[in-house]
Amino acid sequence: MKVFKFGGASVKDAPSVKNVAEVIKQFCNEELVVIVSAMGKTTNALEELVQLFFDKGDWQGQLQVIKNFHFDISNGLFEKDHQVFERLETIFEGIAKYLSFAESKPYMEVYSEMVSQGELLSTRIIRNYLNENIHKTIWIDARTYVKTDYNYIDARVDWDMTKRNISEKIPAFAKDAIVITQGFIGSNGEGKTTTLGREGSDFSAAIFATGLSAESVTVWKDVPGVMTADPRKMPDAVIIPKLSYTDASEMTYYGASIIHPRTIKPLAQNGIKLYVRPFNAPEELGTVIGDEGTGMHPASFILKTKQVFIDFKVTDFTFIDEKKLSMIFNALDQLNIKINLMQNSAVSFSICIDKKFDKVEHLVQRLSDTFNIEMRDNLEMLTVKGYDQEALDKIYDRKEILLEQKSKDVYHLLYVPEKKHKELSESA
Repeated sequence: MKVFKFGGASVKDAPSVKNVAEVIKQFCNEELVVIVSAMGKTTNALEELVQLFFDKGDWQGQLQVIKNFHFDISNGLFEKDHQVFERLETIFEGIAKYLSFAESKPYMEVYSEMVSQGELLSTRIIRNYLNENIHKTIWIDARTYVKTDYNYIDARVDWDMTKRNISEKIPAFAKDAIVITQGFIGSNGEGKTTTLGREGSDFSAAIFATGLSAESVTVWKDVPGVMTADPRKMPDAVIIPKLSYTDASEMTYYGASIIHPRTIKPLAQNGIKLYVRPFNAPEELGTVIGDEGTGMHPASFILKTKQVFIDFKVTDFTFIDEKKLSMIFNALDQLNIKINLMQNSAVSFSICIDKKFDKVEHLVQRLSDTFNIEMRDNLEMLTVKGYDQEALDKIYDRKEILLEQKSKDVYHLLYVPEKKHKELSESA
């Protein structure tokens, strides 16, 4: 059993869908589960739809834009009288009907229900195209199998129930057809839609692979494999042919966008290899992540944008002790906020986190009675893993640095980005 995952860039238009079909065609004789993301930038468009709905803007116009996009792709794949158009029409009518009765629903619930539609649309289109041109398929709703807690966003998986659901039903489906399902989405105990975090389709692939005891997961990307940096910013970035689970996990924790941060753990625990391969050149091997990583590779540069720096200072002339740290960490845990970087002194504790929804504001509200809190946003964090002085020399100068940390193998820099600056030097 193999699990494939195709992201939004790989299904952004009709020619891309045809290319995905050609990739899958090479593996038609194997048992295959295919996880698909929303098409192109659909998730962004659906997020804008939700915001317009709550701001009482022209959400109907935005919905029409999204509908036109999917119908344009379908027109490039099917005859005009194909049944897929009727199915897509039904989905869009359902979205409009849901929103017409959603004013009293919580933002997070509406958000999850709406952004999940991107994956439901893409898998319907791709399933129909594969069925007619490549191989028999079966479409399944990931929400029936992936069960989570009651966090609508960045939901945590109920592993026992999820693995049982997947292992009991999907192997029988895969014997007769290619299984097509969605990334990014699940459902809670009430059957309401939840999401696993942006770019969570990689994690979905790991979830299904774990439940199936799969041989491997392949994530098909628009890059040759895991690179030492974003090649758009460092033209001399090179591919890393092999990575250990540990190195890959650490890179994703620091913000490497090539793989969702939660992907590695379940695969490592079950000895399932992860391949990162280019969908535009499927004959290339890309990067393999597993136990046999070399442990030696060039310095890797990882940039995270939209960072928030929060500094908690004591107000009673005491110190940042275990009790005060516990208060901060409890609040972070309750809000499901991950720390990207932290540093403490005798009287203050500083963290760097992603700016997501209204979580930052809620964190500040919870702790403002105990601490003096200072906050800066719109920051960038650069991490260099496996650094040496030569690697650090390739970083452009930054005038306003808020945090700098060095350990044996990892260098972090949190700074205010300049409006106009050079990227990492061309010699990098």
